[in-house]
Amino acid sequence: MGYWIGEFVKVLIGYIFLMYLWPTVVFRKKLAGKNLTYRFAFCSTISILLINTIILGLGLFHILKGRIVLCVFYGVFLLSILKERDLWKYFLLHVRTFFSGTQGWKTLILCLIQDIVSGVGGFLKRVNKKVKGRRLEYGILIVLLGFAVIYFSYGAFNCPSYGWGDMYVHHAWIYGLKKGQIFSAGVYPEAMHCFIYAINIMFGIPIYSCLLFLGEIHVVTLLVAVYCLLREVMKSKYTAYFILTAFLTLDVVCIDEIYGISRLQYTIPQEFGLYTQFLCALYLIRFLKRDSESDRKFNDDLFLFMTALASSLAIHFYVTIMAFFLCASFAVFGLTRVFRRKKIFALIIAVIVGVVISTTPMVLAFASGIPLQGSLNWGMNIINGTDTKEGRTQVVQSEDEEETSEEEMMEDTTEEQTDQLEQIKSLTDVKKNVQNIEVEKRNPIKEITEKIKSFVQLTYSCGYVQLYGVMRAGWLIKFTLLAVILTLINMTVKVVRFREFPFEMYAGITFASVLFMILYVAPFLGLPEIIAGSRLCLTEQILLLSMMALSVDEIFFLLSKTKAERLFPCLTLIGVAGIYAGTNYFGVYHGYLYYELTRYNSVVELTNEIIKKYPQYNYTIISTTEELYQVIEDGRHEELLDFHNKSKQDKYIIPTEYLFFYVEKNPIEYAQYHFFDGPRWLAQAKYIPNYKYSTAILSEGDDIKHSKIAEKYVDNSLEIMGKASDAYTNIKNRRILESEVYYWCQEFKKRFPNEIKVYYEDEDFICYIVKQNPEHLYDLGI
Repeated sequence: MGYWIGEFVKVLIGYIFLMYLWPTVVFRKKLAGKNLTYRFAFCSTISILLINTIILGLGLFHILKGRIVLCVFYGVFLLSILKERDLWKYFLLHVRTFFSGTQGWKTLILCLIQDIVSGVGGFLKRVNKKVKGRRLEYGILIVLLGFAVIYFSYGAFNCPSYGWGDMYVHHAWIYGLKKGQIFSAGVYPEAMHCFIYAINIMFGIPIYSCLLFLGEIHVVTLLVAVYCLLREVMKSKYTAYFILTAFLTLDVVCIDEIYGISRLQYTIPQEFGLYTQFLCALYLIRFLKRDSESDRKFNDDLFLFMTALASSLAIHFYVTIMAFFLCASFAVFGLTRVFRRKKIFALIIAVIVGVVISTTPMVLAFASGIPLQGSLNWGMNIINGTDTKEGRTQVVQSEDEEETSEEEMMEDTTEEQTDQLEQIKSLTDVKKNVQNIEVEKRNPIKEITEKIKSFVQLTYSCGYVQLYGVMRAGWLIKFTLLAVILTLINMTVKVVRFREFPFEMYAGITFASVLFMILYVAPFLGLPEIIAGSRLCLTEQILLLSMMALSVDEIFFLLSKTKAERLFPCLTLIGVAGIYAGTNYFGVYHGYLYYELTRYNSVVELTNEIIKKYPQYNYTIISTTEELYQVIEDGRHEELLDFHNKSKQDKYIIPTEYLFFYVEKNPIEYAQYHFFDGPRWLAQAKYIPNYKYSTAILSEGDDIKHSKIAEKYVDNSLEIMGKASDAYTNIKNRRILESEVYYWCQEFKKRFPNEIKVYYEDEDFICYIVKQNPEHLYDLGI
């Protein structure tokens, strides 16, 4: 555990430096005098865009080397610091005194330490001055963010393996950048890969550790972005704390929701970019709220809207689509502002520039001959309904086709019966046409009403009920109606008072919650599934909780006009604590999330030990695919499936001094959904019952689903061949492969009893080591 805590801290330091410290120092003049929200949004977007552009730019010119990246980022950082005259004079003074002999190196180090301590003290004083009067508020926010990091990183510390299959692919693409090759698997948004590559190069942190922990750390940026948006759209600044608390404590009751929340544990592009959609909405709203006199200026709000949009495109296209719908939900209630001539032109320019900034490296790479990555086709398959893993369009279509077609009925009849049926059918069709015409003539309004009613019913049953159950769906509908009523009251008051149509935020939140639900149920409504439904659940959860909090926000707003406002910080603390206690008391506290379990923890720890102990690239691990990604920067790896095939050849050698054979005595059921358990204050073990109709393999805590090796499985035929990772997903295959390597080691021991030894063993796993003479390698074939 100590090792992984150290890796987590290193990743955290690298993340803070690249995401926030580097742009804060380099652009300190631009950020001078700006508020914390502006600084956060600027750093969170500019850092991503700069890293993405610089690294992909170097790759396009075929000069992507680690030392060049180090020189660019550290060089710019140091030059930016030394541009300050006072610092430059300070630096020259110490250099002069050191080389003149009047100051020794010990004194120099002591002075530097004292100056650093003094600088940090000054920084803390400035921070304390900024948060003065709001310490309790920021304290609550820090506690919530800390709780989120603990909750979402709990799985990584308990099972330090990749928890989702996509992470292996992204590791391979980042490793491609280390080899100097951009878009190694085809053109695809690579901002996340470039960011991790930069951390790896600048801090020497393994890619494996970055992918293991970065997603959980990055959750903070997502929640702060949500917090900033809520502070803008809510009338009371305290409502945001209740929404964040509810999001972090309230349980979910649908597989899609569990999946959507669990994805925050994994370092994958869509979840890495989710924060940008909230920043897009925030700064679009701020831009639209500005008075007409500032329309001509390309102001700070429009600039940050542009950088947030560009960042979303550079990270993942899905995020950009979600950002569009989120922004549209608010903009539709401010169309009179959007279509002001000066504003619309500025907005169009910002969108075009944002798209150009983010897509130029991809366009140039494609123009240079690099093909598009297959995931882009996957996205199109979701929309056209041919993807069966996450897309649901095909499922809906298959349900509609269960009824027997008229053509099949005709095939089972005689020729005479066929003629009669055709006549009857033609008469029926005529009657239907006449009836339809009559309906259209008589009740066109009724027909439209029926369609709207059907639309609403399907949205309710396939959306709200599907995701939240009947009881919670009922409450959500009631809160939605309450939000609509509050919106109408507020709009009426503003129209009467200010004599103009208001840009109402309550309407935007309510409409966004409904619109994202419609996007979720799109295939059931006969609409294209623009985004896989399960990918929307996290954003929809935040929007629904925000919509439900509108009534609380209205109460806080009304009370703010009284002396009770002084009690708001304390009431907020009580409310946050009350939500935490209430969710526990009423049994709706959230549950532990899951990993796709692929190996035992002892295997991970053993691989770390081998990496530390043995010379780089002087050993080979023979195992399933997972060890490849953990060891790729230090050692060599041989697929178990390849060993199975090659060991049956006449001549087979592995040219490294040390060979490590990994054998699962209890072969794990590959990629089972493994739910964690742990302390009651953090979460509950409660989500498995939601999978009672699922075909997924489930496990929880120490109860890991597995099989057992035996000699009878040796030389059995494999059921699935081809790609190794696919072959391991079949438990029969895995049992055969693990049995064969185990008994191969036993046979090798009979032939060379002193050359193979047990390196590690527990009840589930055993590792054998073979030390070879590099001049006389063993023939591992039969």
